[in-house]
Amino acid sequence: MKKTLIALAALASVSAFAQSSVTISGGFGLAVGTTEIGTASSGAQIARQTGNLNFAGTEDLGGGLKAGFQLQTSIGSIATSNGAAAPATLGDRGANVTIGGDFGTVLVGRTATPVRAMFGAIGDVSGLPVLSGLSAGNTGTAATAPVSLTAGDQQARIIYGDAYANAVAYVAPTVNGFTAAVAMLPVQSTSTNIGNDAANKDTMSYTLQYANGPFAAAVNLTDAAATGGSKQTTVVASYDLGVAKFGLTTQSHDLNAGGVNPGNAYAVTAAVPMGAGQIGAGFGKRKASASTDTNYGDDVKQNFIGYRYNMSKRTNVSVVYNKIDRAGTAYDVKETHLVVGHTF
Repeated sequence: MKKTLIALAALASVSAFAQSSVTISGGFGLAVGTTEIGTASSGAQIARQTGNLNFAGTEDLGGGLKAGFQLQTSIGSIATSNGAAAPATLGDRGANVTIGGDFGTVLVGRTATPVRAMFGAIGDVSGLPVLSGLSAGNTGTAATAPVSLTAGDQQARIIYGDAYANAVAYVAPTVNGFTAAVAMLPVQSTSTNIGNDAANKDTMSYTLQYANGPFAAAVNLTDAAATGGSKQTTVVASYDLGVAKFGLTTQSHDLNAGGVNPGNAYAVTAAVPMGAGQIGAGFGKRKASASTDTNYGDDVKQNFIGYRYNMSKRTNVSVVYNKIDRAGTAYDVKETHLVVGHTF
């Protein structure tokens, strides 16, 4: 009897394994070079790029339904001013479950925001590990950073769209290249004992995406309609000519009364295949509503260029020069780095 139970348990585990799967993937990179902020320089530095470790799984529920999950955690980070890497939180980049079928997919949990996903998949075609990317949040200061930046300068960026957030989302099936999605990003605040009131209103996000051959495009409306919030419209597009690929991102803000407007922006990126790699480049500009805005920094321009060499399908080496100009401040940033990256 005992042997029979063991055999049945083994058979059940094999059956469950046969109908579900879990994959482990991720990436990591290290950069060697220098960072200059204003007139001060870090000198030689090893700047640890943010990598990630991703667990994802699916299970066939039968009847055309599938369940899935994702748990993605950052590994490593650009060091803080005292030289210590900021600790990662399990699932800080993704912790969600999904149910999908012919009706589409429903997602609940933490995931990349639509603007971040759109920019990464369509708008930025450069393929370069720019330490202060067009959609990144801070300046990429390293362990030997010689100066401290104000909060506004640290947040200065070209394209806004918070990196990761909790959400309840629905993604419709793709029809003739079009895919639509709607998401609610809850404030999750009960400080007023009212819940979703005017000052703590949940953010809504609406996205329409299209892909057909060498052309891809998407538009997103993010409605942060709480008191002092804004409506943000982001449009991305890319086209692959074969000899070169171009990406374009534009963003505008419709400010609510009492809010702070980060201004309107655009970013252009390009990639040109060359040998076993490609030359990448980008330019972006944002005009803030006020040149000394304490929440969003000053007017910002950014340009970068580099070459990425693919040593294999998973390992690459990049040389990148990146410059960020902030009007009215002494904290312009220049970065020159050699970055070795690996995905798994």
